[in-house]
Amino acid sequence: MNFKLKDLEKLPTLAVGQADDLKIDKGNMRVWLSRMTVADGMPYNNQVNIERYINNSWRITDTFEAV
Repeated sequence: MNFKLKDLEKLPTLAVGQADDLKIDKGNMRVWLSRMTVADGMPYNNQVNIERYINNSWRITDTFEAV
């Protein structure tokens, strides 16, 4: 799964987490775009976290840099 930064930034923010903006919510899959950077201690700038609802809990199943 791959998302382009410019496409994610164009999407409305559905919810705001402590460090991330929820960009896509499909019911059992969510896409979060981090507001943190490498300078904040993240592994990359523009980190995307994919969460899936598995066994009654949300779990991050993929993390990558949006370019």
